[in-house]
Amino acid sequence: MDPQVQASFIPKKPLDTGPLARGQGGVFGGLVFLFCAFIFIVSIVGAVGVFAYQSFLQSSIAGKAESLAKAEGAFDPAVITELIRIDSRINQSQLLLQKHVAPSGIFTFLAEQTLQRVQFESFEYVLGDDDSAKITLKGQADNFSTIALQSDQFSASKVLKNVVFSGISLGTNGRVNFSIVATVDQSLINYGQNLGVVAAQPAAVQPTQTATTTTQ
Repeated sequence: MDPQVQASFIPKKPLDTGPLARGQGGVFGGLVFLFCAFIFIVSIVGAVGVFAYQSFLQSSIAGKAESLAKAEGAFDPAVITELIRIDSRINQSQLLLQKHVAPSGIFTFLAEQTLQRVQFESFEYVLGDDDSAKITLKGQADNFSTIALQSDQFSASKVLKNVVFSGISLGTNGRVNFSIVATVDQSLINYGQNLGVVAAQPAAVQPTQTATTTTQ
């Protein structure tokens, strides 16, 4: 072998990876550029949209405020104050009407539910805390059977509760004395409810039953 010839495996020039490697780097860089451009465009469009929506809201609020000001100017403040005062009085009147008690409803009930052969001689009325009322009646009947029928009549009523007949005894005049204690439901003595019932009735009402009821 010639000693002047030196073999070397180290290339004298940089290796050329060829067109394939250069092509892959260009495609990746292009994708990154397109992605960044897309994000940038989306950001610009979003900012423009937010600005436009904010301008629309401000314009809408200003328009509604102007309309409200015109509507308020169309009414006289003195008239509005008077209407508020009248509305307050109406509400107070309705509240008083709902709480007002009318004992006359009890007399109407007794006139309709008392048998013809029963006569009441005394009537006591005490209003309870729950707007109900306790009544105490003393009366006379022609016989014991009539008292039993009157007891059934009152017990069947929905507005009388805890009806108790007591003190049943034969009087000197041949009639039977008795006492009644009962609780009256508040619906019977509520003025507002009874007023609606009276208003719904016809102008002329013929009595369907004659009852004898006296008070002392």
